[in-house]
Amino acid sequence: MNLLLVSDENYAMQLTVLMTSILNNSYDDFDEINFYILSNNITDSSLEKIRSLETTYEKTKLHIIPNTEIEKKLENIKDKLPATDKSTSYYYRMFAASILPNVDKILYMDSDIVTNNSLIELYNTNVGSYYAAGVIDINQTGFKEELNMDPNDIYVNSGVLLMNLEKWREDNIQDQIIDFINKTTNKELLYDQHIINYALKNNIKVLEPKNNVLTHVSVLAYKRFMGIFRLKDHVFVEKDYNEAHTNPVCIHFITSPWRRPWELNCKHPYVDLFFKYKNLSPFADHEIKYKVMPKSYMWKAAINRFIFTKFPVKIAAYMNKHNILNLKWLLG
Repeated sequence: MNLLLVSDENYAMQLTVLMTSILNNSYDDFDEINFYILSNNITDSSLEKIRSLETTYEKTKLHIIPNTEIEKKLENIKDKLPATDKSTSYYYRMFAASILPNVDKILYMDSDIVTNNSLIELYNTNVGSYYAAGVIDINQTGFKEELNMDPNDIYVNSGVLLMNLEKWREDNIQDQIIDFINKTTNKELLYDQHIINYALKNNIKVLEPKNNVLTHVSVLAYKRFMGIFRLKDHVFVEKDYNEAHTNPVCIHFITSPWRRPWELNCKHPYVDLFFKYKNLSPFADHEIKYKVMPKSYMWKAAINRFIFTKFPVKIAAYMNKHNILNLKWLLG
């Protein structure tokens, strides 16, 4: 199994927890597990901890790839990208086909994920002639409206992507991405996930939701979730949704009112699972320095959680559609 991970020093601990969860759940199902880590200046001390996984898990092979070559590719388009507090490492996966010329298939995962089951079924998915396979994003309705996409277009969350790098090279997807960035005048269209969905042009295979379970799926029952996010029944089949809700493969700790395990006052239902794998990881003794948030933020987060879980669905859906529940309101 080939895995593509990206991190800077700020997420080195989360990256290692993810790797530990993968190795604990998938180790027996593969002869070899290759981690290709695109490093955006991860420190030597953190890399030493990451490399210790090779000793603990003998079938593991680490390939630490510095960001020098990718940053050169980004240099000419950086000024086109939107102002964001994210580092440029979020764009690194778009260059995987050229950075890894001898790898034809790879599973990309964001660092804010832990696995709860083996990845064998996901990794063995036949991507055929698709550029990638991914799970539909819960906010796809709003995103497609913003981007003037057709309601039937596919829009996936890019946190878990099974990438067909051979096909990317065949059709010069990397060049198409750079061309799209250079020609796009509206920077709001150029966030990493938007670019990926635009560039792959519906040539994306849809995976079952259990393979990338975003926080709201972990929290909300099916009908309430579908109503609030204005999704049609065929987008998430109830049986598949319920499996994701109760027996996820990949748990994705996205930014949300439920917070994340490394943030103060986390209310995520799988927070204990994160700490289970942290305690098994080389970062077991690492003390998390929680960023203290203003009381107003905590109150707003609590209000948001209450609206998502208790308000009438139609009212919550209206508020969500009109960005009343977004992070700008929380942080304001």
